[in-house]
Amino acid sequence: MRFFPLLLLVGLLRTAVAQTGSGPDSQQSLFSSQVPDATITISKHPMGADMVEVTMTAPGYPPRLLGAQLKALGKYLHSDPRGLEVYDYVLDPSNPNSHYTKAQFAVDGVLDRKLGSVRLNPFAKAFAGAAKPWTLHALNIMLQGEVPTDNMIKVWRSKSATLEGRYDQMKDPKLAGIEFRIQLLSQDPAKLDIPEPGDAPVSTSKKKVDAPGTDWATIAVFLVAAAALGALVYSLLLRSRPKARI
Repeated sequence: MRFFPLLLLVGLLRTAVAQTGSGPDSQQSLFSSQVPDATITISKHPMGADMVEVTMTAPGYPPRLLGAQLKALGKYLHSDPRGLEVYDYVLDPSNPNSHYTKAQFAVDGVLDRKLGSVRLNPFAKAFAGAAKPWTLHALNIMLQGEVPTDNMIKVWRSKSATLEGRYDQMKDPKLAGIEFRIQLLSQDPAKLDIPEPGDAPVSTSKKKVDAPGTDWATIAVFLVAAAALGALVYSLLLRSRPKARI
C-alpha cells in the first residue's frame, strides 16, 4: 500500500511535465495545416512589372468579388492592376463543379529585387473581409524564379495573421521559387499587420503581447503534486516513528 502514494505522485508530476512541454515550437506547419482558399503566383517581367495570376480554390467564386478584391489590392500597393482579366477556367466541361475563377494582370510594388524584398500584407488586406460563403482563411503566394534574401520575412505570428515561408530549390532556376502560406486570423483589413519592407523591428512590448499567458492549469497540477508529496512524507514519518514504551 505504501507504493500507491508514490505511483500517484509520479503520475501527477508526469502530467505536469507533459503540459509544460507543449509550446510554440510544437505548432504545426501552415503548409500542412492550412488549405489555401486562393493561390497567387507572382513573377517578375523583364520590363520590371510584377505579373500576377490568381486562382480561387472554391468552384464558382464570384468574378465580380474577385475583381473588387484586386482593385483593393491596387489601392494597398499604390498601383492599379493593368491588363486585368477575370475569367472562368473550366477543367471538365461536363462537370458543373469544375469551374474555377482565375485572374491575370500586371502591377507594380510587389517584388523589389534591389532591396531583395516582397510585400505580402497588401494581399492579406485585399482578400480579407469577404462575406460567407466566400470568406478566405488562407492564402498561398508563390514567387517564381526568386531566391530568399535577409529582407524577406520567413515567419510571422500575431493575433491577426500567421505566415510561414519556404524555398523550393530546383535544378531549373525558372522552376525554383519561394512559397508563402498565410493564415488570416482576422477579417478586418485594418488589423492585418504582416511587416512591410522598411518597417521598424518588432518592439519588446509587442513580443510580450504575443507571448502566451500564465498556464494556470500547470500551476494547479504542480500545487496538487506538492501537496501529495507533503502528505506522503508526513505519512512515512508517522509510520517510522518508534512507539512509546510504558
